[in-house]
Amino acid sequence: MTYSLAALRRWMRRLAAAGSSLVLVAGAAAAQMPVSATPAPENSSARAYGSGWTCDAGFRETGQECTAITLPENAYFSGGSYGSGWECHYGYRREAAGCALIPVPDHAFLDSSGTRWQCERGYVQAGNLCAPVKVPENGYLTSSSHGGGWACERGYRVRGETCVAIALPANAYLTNSGSGTGWTCDRGYRVRGDICEKVELPEFSHLNSSGDGWQCNRPYRQAGARCIAP
Repeated sequence: MTYSLAALRRWMRRLAAAGSSLVLVAGAAAAQMPVSATPAPENSSARAYGSGWTCDAGFRETGQECTAITLPENAYFSGGSYGSGWECHYGYRREAAGCALIPVPDHAFLDSSGTRWQCERGYVQAGNLCAPVKVPENGYLTSSSHGGGWACERGYRVRGETCVAIALPANAYLTNSGSGTGWTCDRGYRVRGDICEKVELPEFSHLNSSGDGWQCNRPYRQAGARCIAP
């Protein structure tokens, strides 16, 4: 009877151990089971990367739903997740909740953005119109969208709405600069007011690289207006 009782106790211990293992296995399996995700709403698609969903084109996320975007005339869906979700066609601009045609005056064209216009060459903007450029004598049209739309020919400079001839002194030549006097002195001369003054070279000197001054030959050094030996 003692032997049978001991055997019964061993059998009960084994049964208890087996029960504990079953509980652990069941708990691990339960932990690995996926949690039920929120179902994707109508008019949505699963994200290409990661989890979750995104609304289809023409719809926007509102809470846990995808609601239809109201598309005005002359507009298209932009596909953006934020903002209105639509953009106006080329040649139209957003006004209130719609797209209005951009009025383009005569002698003008829409720029690359399709939301603004600019005048053709030979015309300048005057309010909401394009007025012809008045080119003065000795002037020519430019392609610049700034200024009056014209510039003076070489040898002339702007004075008000006219082009006046540049007074060129002796020993000078015209430059292409749009500012300053419009001329500069030949090499070996320097500007003095409205004339070109000859550069006087002292003994043992030569013209500098700019040609409007001098410097001493090596090994001489400058001392006032002279070049003296070291």
